[in-house]
Order: sequence, then C-alpha cells, then structure tokens
Amino acid sequence: MGAWDTGIFDDDTAYDVLASLAIADPMEQINEWYDNVEDADYLEYTDCHCLLVSGAVIDAALNGTTYRCDDEETLATVVSTVKQHDPAALKATAAQNLQRVLGDTSELRELWEENTELYPVWRGNIEQIIERLS
Repeated sequence: MGAWDTGIFDDDTAYDVLASLAIADPMEQINEWYDNVEDADYLEYTDCHCLLVSGAVIDAALNGTTYRCDDEETLATVVSTVKQHDPAALKATAAQNLQRVLGDTSELRELWEENTELYPVWRGNIEQIIERLS
C-alpha cells in the first residue's frame, strides 16, 4: 500500500521526487523542473509533486522549516546541499509554482478537491509554504 496523506512528503511520488534530488545536483534539478513547467498550460501529477517537493526544500533551506518525512536523512542531505547555493534566488519562482499547483490547471489539485474532508488541510499546508516564501 502506498503512502498518501495531506503532508508534502505523504505521497510515494514525493519520495521518488526527493530521491531524484538526492542523486543529482538539487539546484540544477529544481531549475530544470521550473523551466519544464514555465510554459505548461496544464500541470501533470508528477510535475505538481516536483513543484511541491522543491518548494518545501527551498522553504526548509531558507526558513529552517521542518517537514515530516520518512526519509529524514535524504531530505536533510538535499536541504544542506541547497543551502550551499543561493536558494533565495528561487524563492519567488517557487512560491509562484506552488500557487499554480493550487490553480485550475493542476491535476493534483483536481484529485485532491475530490476529497472534501482533507482538501482544505492539503491546500492549507501549501498556502503556508507560499506565505513563508513570499
């Protein structure tokens, strides 16, 4: 059974995305993801997770925000690596992309909206990251 809950790292896809940051240069990978979605009319499920995880990583690097994550070691390593670069340069783009995940052209938002009980919690978690990055 896969992981699934309202936190950023409560989804198996988020762990796959985090793992991809751990095996690459995280800042380079994040920039690539941001470039890939820049002109996208619709954000696919996996793209949304790339934006959520990268936003959380940037938030953790800049603000020291702690996220519940079953792979704490990998998250800590990625955040530490991102801190060594200039994550502040991506702050505005990260916030904008997180807003897009909550927008009308997001597959992940569409799926979450179907769960009327948990959708507000999920959305609130993302809005808090946006607020910290804005």
